[in-house]
Amino acid sequence: MILLPRFFSLFALTLAAIPVVGWLILVCADFLSLADCLAPQPGWQLFALILSLSLVLPPALHAWPDRSRPMAELARETGRAVLFAFSLFALFFLAAARPIFQWLDIPAVLLPLAAANLTPFFSCPLLYISYKMGALLLPRPEPEAPRPSAMRVFSALSLLLVLVLILHPFLTPGGSGAPLVHAGRLDMLGAAWRYLALRHVLAICGNAGFVPAWGGCCLISLLDMIRALPGAGAVELAVMASLFALMLASTACLLLPSCRRWLC
Repeated sequence: MILLPRFFSLFALTLAAIPVVGWLILVCADFLSLADCLAPQPGWQLFALILSLSLVLPPALHAWPDRSRPMAELARETGRAVLFAFSLFALFFLAAARPIFQWLDIPAVLLPLAAANLTPFFSCPLLYISYKMGALLLPRPEPEAPRPSAMRVFSALSLLLVLVLILHPFLTPGGSGAPLVHAGRLDMLGAAWRYLALRHVLAICGNAGFVPAWGGCCLISLLDMIRALPGAGAVELAVMASLFALMLASTACLLLPSCRRWLC
């Protein structure tokens, strides 16, 4: 019962931190004269939102199931992990963002669109860095018992989900490589990377805090598939049905009592 107050307390702190971190990201872009932090364009707003989520969510998700520490310590160390991860991002962004945009030869008028399209390039490493910061500052033991059968099924289903997600653009008629899930190839590959990372944290590390993240990623992918329904042919519908079945079955595995007892 103590987990729910901890979850909602850290969730409230996370909601408060996300806009602050997002604004600081826009300040970094403004410092490089790439954006206006007081009146950012939609592309930069999306860039800042996704990156702030990548910085704030992993440490909070790692921390909330921890019953061995007081809530004040969890909040303090979670905030410290976010601060350290943001500092590393700021150093990299201030040093490399302008050379990256210049190397891509992007006109100034297209910088907001380019920033939105490049969010997976920045967000995927940030997810890893912020999670590692949280795990370093708030170390927790991994499960000692062998993985239950339900978790082994989840491991297989989640791997199959990632493979279908990556390969499905080439299974559609014409093999154009255009994904049905997510806006483009880079977004789709970023989603596949997130699924793989979550699979590792759940099935290998046994971190119970990331069960909501798995459900959230599945929900986002499902909403993308719903938007792709109009005009979808038989093959596309079959692919979307397969992805939905894998998402539903893998999430159900995580909610089984044997998995919930094993995760910590």
